[in-house]
Amino acid sequence: MREAQAYTDDTIALPWLWQALKRQLRWIAGGFVLGVVLGVAVILFTPPRYEAQAKILVESPAGMVASLGGLATLIGGGNPDVNTQIEILLSRPLLEQIRQQYAPDEPFQEFEKRFRASQVRNTPIISAYAADETAEKSAQLTNLWVQQYLAYVRQFYDTNPSTLVQKLERELQQQEEKLNTLSQKMTAFLKQKRLVAPDQEIAKALEKYADLQMQVLDQQGKVQALTRQIADLRAELKKQPVYYEAARNLAIPPEVQQLNTKIAELEIQKRALLEEYLPSAPEVQTVEAQLQQARQEREKLIANALNQQFVTLSKQETVNPIYQGILEALWKAEVERNALEATLGYLRTRQSEMERKLQQAPDLLAEYAILRRQYEAGITLWTEKIKAYENARAQQLVGKISPILLEPATPPERASAPRPVLSLGLGAALGLMLGLFAAFGAALRDRRVENRWDLERLLGVPVLAEWDALPSQEQLQLVWWSLRAWGGGTEWHRVMALPLGTQAQKVAELMANHEPAPAPEATETLPAPAMNGALQVRTPAHSALTDADRLLLIVPRGYRFDEATLISLQHAQSQIVGAILIRAEGIG
Repeated sequence: MREAQAYTDDTIALPWLWQALKRQLRWIAGGFVLGVVLGVAVILFTPPRYEAQAKILVESPAGMVASLGGLATLIGGGNPDVNTQIEILLSRPLLEQIRQQYAPDEPFQEFEKRFRASQVRNTPIISAYAADETAEKSAQLTNLWVQQYLAYVRQFYDTNPSTLVQKLERELQQQEEKLNTLSQKMTAFLKQKRLVAPDQEIAKALEKYADLQMQVLDQQGKVQALTRQIADLRAELKKQPVYYEAARNLAIPPEVQQLNTKIAELEIQKRALLEEYLPSAPEVQTVEAQLQQARQEREKLIANALNQQFVTLSKQETVNPIYQGILEALWKAEVERNALEATLGYLRTRQSEMERKLQQAPDLLAEYAILRRQYEAGITLWTEKIKAYENARAQQLVGKISPILLEPATPPERASAPRPVLSLGLGAALGLMLGLFAAFGAALRDRRVENRWDLERLLGVPVLAEWDALPSQEQLQLVWWSLRAWGGGTEWHRVMALPLGTQAQKVAELMANHEPAPAPEATETLPAPAMNGALQVRTPAHSALTDADRLLLIVPRGYRFDEATLISLQHAQSQIVGAILIRAEGIG
């Protein structure tokens, strides 16, 4: 006989957990309701607490300290002056003075919990909070706290800054002398170079040079275009019939050359004025009028010269009109090219002058930058010393460092505790969690079998089949084959079917009276029925229970194990082949 092995571990599957919690919804709902009731009780029975607020402006005692505090605030370290005042606000000596006046019987550990202070972000302002049972008392306590703090700080920071003032005066005088020396150097440098603002003037010169370069390129393009046009006109002129030789020697009158020079000068003057004035300015309009007048005079001179020449020639022989038109266009093109070349020469001269000046710009800027950097550093240091000196003088005159009460406390409109929404939310969450734990515990204690997961958890045995009615011959045959497969061939001789409950008795008797069919020839792993003995029906408390080689359980849904049966089956777990789960309503 095989020794019984104690069953020690429970088998818990996620499907069982879900089904078990669904059957224990009353525990979950009860826990949720309990949590809500607890939250409501906290809201109703917790004494209200009101918290009043006052604001204090903290001025830095010296300029240098203020600068360091601002830097620390920027890098995230907080203002050291404000942090110091917060520590003083919450210090025990100050709170002890307030306790002696306001609540001498209250322990200090409980009394100090009423107070808290924090810095308003990125400002030298402190928000001070004090709590009490009513809004008026909280405002009264906050104002008492702030007034005691102001008096405490004035007494604590009472110092004599005369030595600091004398030191700052000497440093300030030395710094002013350095600034005067640097200012004289910069003035001499600007006078020597004949500059007022080197950076702006050099930037403006660069812009002028770039504009001049564009003008030179534009003039060169126009000259090249006119040169090509003149060459084409000369070639066309040679193709015309020659009626007189005098026309080939026509020359540009000297008056036209003078007007070309004047027009070039006026063009340069107009471009210079456009750099400083708008096109509609009177200065630009005056030069534009002079340009138009010079161009008109040039056109008249050219026309008169051509007319006089052709009038003279026309007396000798007939004038060719095509030849006359080409010659007139050629003459005008040459006049225009001469004017453009004069302008181009003037622009190139200015370009060369500006290039020489710009070559000296890097050294000039480097020297000026050194002087300006030294002067700006001196100005910054001088400004910091001025601030420190003014603060020290103010401390010397006042004699005390006094934080400013920016906003006194007023009675708050709402209580800070309890908070209804937060209390209800926390209570509901706590109750729901307790309900889940209670439901899980109740499910673990429940010995009723409703599905295969309950049976596997209680006994740790597999469920071979689930029947909702009396089994058919095919279902019985399938169970017999399962028994042979689980039994290990010829190593066992008796299987006891244990019907748990009266409804399972019919199924057990039906299985005991069933004659299994022979196994298929192709299945070599299934033993023959004759070599495996027979199925016997026994109750779980039968004395011959432990004599069986294998046990088969037949369990109806809704069956509840008692203590003795459960312990007995757990000890016989190694003998149990499996279980069949039936529905009592379908069987009965």
